[in-house]
Amino acid sequence: MAFGAWPRLDTMQSHFFSMLLFAGFVSLIFAVLMKEEPADQVKLGGILFASFVATSVVLGWIFFPFPL
Repeated sequence: MAFGAWPRLDTMQSHFFSMLLFAGFVSLIFAVLMKEEPADQVKLGGILFASFVATSVVLGWIFFPFPL
């Protein structure tokens, strides 16, 4: 390894983990901004996270047969 060279990171083969990360962060921010009580924030965050993931998976299957 040359001086100053960064180690090569393998590229991600699937975007599913990125989608989960995005859904988690967006759900967290929305829940904190919309609700005051921590219990309500957790409940709303879980509902939003599940909704984002389920919607993404369903849309992925709907769009699968259509070529780009």
